[in-house]
Amino acid sequence: MSFVTSFDRLSALDAAFLDIETERAPMQVGWTMRFAGQPPTIEELRSHVELRLASVPRLRRCIVEPALGIGDPHWVDDPLFAIDRHVNVIQMIASSVQPELSAIAEELLSQPLDRRRPLWRLQLVTGLSDGNFAIIGQAHHALVDGLAAIEIATIIFDGVAAPDQQATESWLPADAPSTSEVLTAAALSRIGAGSDVAATLVRSLANGPGPIVEAVTALLSLFTPGQRTALENSASARRRTAFSSIPMAQLREAAERHGVTVNDVLLAASGGAISAALARRGEQPDGVRVLVPTAVRQPGESASDHANRISIMVVELPLNANDPGSVLRTIGRRTKTLKRAGYAGTLDTAIRAADLLAPAVRSAAVRAAVGAAHFTVVISNVPGPSEPLSLIGRQLEAIWPAVPLVDGHALSIGAISHGGMLHVGCFADAALVPDVELIATDIERTFEQLCELPAQAPAPWQQRARQRRDAKRVA
Repeated sequence: MSFVTSFDRLSALDAAFLDIETERAPMQVGWTMRFAGQPPTIEELRSHVELRLASVPRLRRCIVEPALGIGDPHWVDDPLFAIDRHVNVIQMIASSVQPELSAIAEELLSQPLDRRRPLWRLQLVTGLSDGNFAIIGQAHHALVDGLAAIEIATIIFDGVAAPDQQATESWLPADAPSTSEVLTAAALSRIGAGSDVAATLVRSLANGPGPIVEAVTALLSLFTPGQRTALENSASARRRTAFSSIPMAQLREAAERHGVTVNDVLLAASGGAISAALARRGEQPDGVRVLVPTAVRQPGESASDHANRISIMVVELPLNANDPGSVLRTIGRRTKTLKRAGYAGTLDTAIRAADLLAPAVRSAAVRAAVGAAHFTVVISNVPGPSEPLSLIGRQLEAIWPAVPLVDGHALSIGAISHGGMLHVGCFADAALVPDVELIATDIERTFEQLCELPAQAPAPWQQRARQRRDAKRVA
């Protein structure tokens, strides 16, 4: 019975990222980290990382998918695990024609991970023209969501995860579970999932059916047919990437001035860039539908225990390059409505209910749902580490994300806050979006426009309502 409690099963959401993966759309989360100073040696980096692996056991585990769907996909220790298969170095030769860091990143991030091994890797990039160095990482989405990717990425930093020499030296791979153990664990996990989902539904219904109805209505909008754009296509697994960085102080001030969130400002700036990209392709839609991943991780839930704990918001993103202020206010109203309805939490319950399905049924349902969904771009914003970070004494300067592309989609936009900046990474199908640098530039340009816009004067009815509230406070 002790085995069952330690059985490391993929959740339905973890497994979904395996289900929807295709040859031209690998589900790999990426990040590019730039550091100041001379790089460590590859031996120093490998030793530094290996000492921290005990804090995230799945970094030494690979996925087993039982034949014929007998049992659930689960993680097992890799008996051949070796740190040099996952942490490597690329030495650039200093020259006047050295590629930009973004070009190096897109080359590395285009390389698929080996499903027979633990699904992550880090590449140390040395010899950059500015004398600094970078680390470019990848992890499969079955292993991490956006927050978990940051959590796993940051275990390599000084002072974040205490090194454990004894655990590293004593680690031995555990035996893989037997078929009977896999089936027993699957049955027990479904009982637990059923109880969890039922309890969540009872709590939701205690507040009335309204929020659930609103959430289901919003979810169904994802499957409403609409005008398709040139960005809703796939051609290859080759990727292009481009970076932007925006001061957080300006973003927060602009968000406060317009009564919206920083994420709303990111959506509006992304809308300006998407509008320009589609215009270059001869398209001028009034709006597009975007997916916005939303964290539902509870206090105490870590990447070592819960790989994916995300929901999504489906946001109708207006495209009106001539009036970015109006676009921002419309986005603010729409996201506020979705949050008020508790949409992300209700959808999270629906996602976790998929744990009750048999693997073959769940896989077929996931593929059918993704095939029927209609959206243009995924736009993800993850809060990064709030404190300055260093690696073996070298300061982290910037970190840019790469959000994986779902098959049939050519562009994603990801953002991470760190060091007083919002770092934005645009990730694209190389064959379909050769202008990804222009998209990153347009995001930055639209950000600047939004930061310069004055606050909109309140409408007369808003002024009267405020006067009534002020009068009641005085009374």
